[in-house]
Order: sequence, then structure tokens, then C-alpha cells
Amino acid sequence: MRLPDGSPGEDGRPVGANEEGGRRVGAQSWLGPGWDPSGDLEAIQQEMNRLFESLLGQSPGQVQPVERTWAPPMDVCETQTDLCVLVELPGISQDRIQIEIVEQVLSIRGERQPDPTFRQDQLIRMERRYGPFCRSLNLPSIVDAQRVRATYRDGVLEIRLPKRPEATPRIVSVETS
Repeated sequence: MRLPDGSPGEDGRPVGANEEGGRRVGAQSWLGPGWDPSGDLEAIQQEMNRLFESLLGQSPGQVQPVERTWAPPMDVCETQTDLCVLVELPGISQDRIQIEIVEQVLSIRGERQPDPTFRQDQLIRMERRYGPFCRSLNLPSIVDAQRVRATYRDGVLEIRLPKRPEATPRIVSVETS
């Protein structure tokens, strides 16, 4: 196992120090064929969980829902005629989604409720986000906010933002004189 830099090595000097006691730059000992990066990542995750639990005042077995705003994943693509925004919102009913455009800013808000079939004292692990969510996107001036359409299917919200007619490419033919 590798000692972290600054820990005392076999010679009593901090690991990573040179003969004069200063730090070596760019020199690290080889970790060897037995090194397991996933083990290190797991140890880091366990330590982070422990720190968060101590900050939140939880014992390791407790699970507390977090009541703060979260941001669902979003993709944005552009075609010749419009911008398309796709937002993943699984488990959220359509009536809990609000879309508005104010001063060229698209805002998507809503809330996902926890599953009522699971009681708080039954939860062992909770990784899905619950509570209010919000995503905002600055829109370019080429978007025609009056013609925006939104559909919701299979947990994915699709918002079509058509471009103004003057913003779409126009082919100009060259005439002979």
C-alpha cells in the first residue's frame, strides 16, 4: 500500500521529500501490479459518505431526503429550422412540469415526489432526486418564442423552439447578367 505524500516513510522523512527535506516534483513511486484503483475510489467514496453523514448529523444507517433544488439532465441540439431541448424527467407527472420563457430565458420547473409506497424508516439507500427541480437556458434571439411546442413521453420532455423565419438559411440563386 502506498503512503500518502507527507506521511513518514521508512527513513523517517515525509514521503515525497528529497534528501534536503524539500519536495520532489514529478517523482512518484511506482504503484506496482497489485494496485487496485477501484479500491482507492471505494475508500474515497466511503470517506466522503462518512464526512457528509457527520455534517448532516446522521448515523450511518439513517437516510434523509434532501429538500433542495436539483437539475435534471438536458440535451440541446440545433437543426436548420429549430432548437430542440430534451430533458429527462422520469417519474414526474406532466401536471408537475412548468415551462416559461421570459426575456429570452427558457425555464423548466417542477417537482418529483418520493414514492409513497416506501416509508422513511424502510429506506436503506436513496440515490434518486426528489423535491423541486429547475433548469434554465438562455435562448438566442433567433428563437420565435410565440411558436414553442412541448411534448412529454416516456419520461422525456421535448421542447421545440422554432427559429424566426429571417434566421433560417435562405438559398440565393446566382443569375447571369
